[in-house]
Amino acid sequence: MSKKEILFYYESRQNPNGDPGFENQPRLMPDETIMVTDVRIKRTMRDYAKTKHNQTLFVDYGEDGSAVKADQRAQEILGNLKGDVIGGLLEKTFDVPLFGALVPIRKKAEESDGSSEKLTGALQFGISRSVNQVSIINPTISGRFVGKEKAGEKQYSTFGKFYSVEYALIKVHGGLNPQNLGKYADNKSIMNRFTEKTNMIFDCMWNGTNELVTRSKFPQRSVLYIDVSYKDTIYNDLPNLVKENETLKGMAKDLGKSPFDFSILIDTLSKRKTSVDKVRVCGASEIEKDVDHLVSALKSKGISVEKLC
Repeated sequence: MSKKEILFYYESRQNPNGDPGFENQPRLMPDETIMVTDVRIKRTMRDYAKTKHNQTLFVDYGEDGSAVKADQRAQEILGNLKGDVIGGLLEKTFDVPLFGALVPIRKKAEESDGSSEKLTGALQFGISRSVNQVSIINPTISGRFVGKEKAGEKQYSTFGKFYSVEYALIKVHGGLNPQNLGKYADNKSIMNRFTEKTNMIFDCMWNGTNELVTRSKFPQRSVLYIDVSYKDTIYNDLPNLVKENETLKGMAKDLGKSPFDFSILIDTLSKRKTSVDKVRVCGASEIEKDVDHLVSALKSKGISVEKLC
């Protein structure tokens, strides 16, 4: 199976990835961009796969909705922890084929010693950053329910802090390497399952981002998705091949006109076309003409391209 690089941009006017250690504030960096962790991207994909496609997740709450240990969750899914636990999870879950798993196998439920089974996920994401410098908004909010009651004291509405961003364009870089499956690459059933889950990556990133309607995530919107499948190598340079308009790198408030320059991408992939298996792209409505130009240019170079939206 081909190795794949993914480049994904989405915009947020809320709190794309709050830091629980700092009052859930956006993760502001010294250069005034913000950071989004790989855990947040994977959580978006997992949640969408579960709610939209009824997929079983390994990294999830237990069947009764409570937090569980990894081995307890594995046992819920598999029935027991005998035999090849990782192989069983590869066959029965959405996230283990993509993101891998670490499952401790305790000798007894009350003991901490024992062994563990581990698989490094084939799909990994780097730390994402906003293209633009970000202005943090911190309004005070009030509630209509009181906190802990105090005898003999009059109760008042509570006040709290809420953090958001005025506008952030987040740039996400991912890589898919099927070699991480190791010995399981020889198992036809598992590889069919793996192919099925990799075919869901775009849907779970693009639509999962758009449909994540929660207090801290709405509104956010998918803007641009590109993946490049290579036949026998991977370059890990896709983010460097798409350039953003310089006006986006200050305190941008929106995408602006023609936010992306694809000329380096077109030139580089044309030089690598014997190694390129396929390119897939999708863009938001206001950059549709730019995306169409990218598709046409790559096709003119003899590169297989699929427009996903």
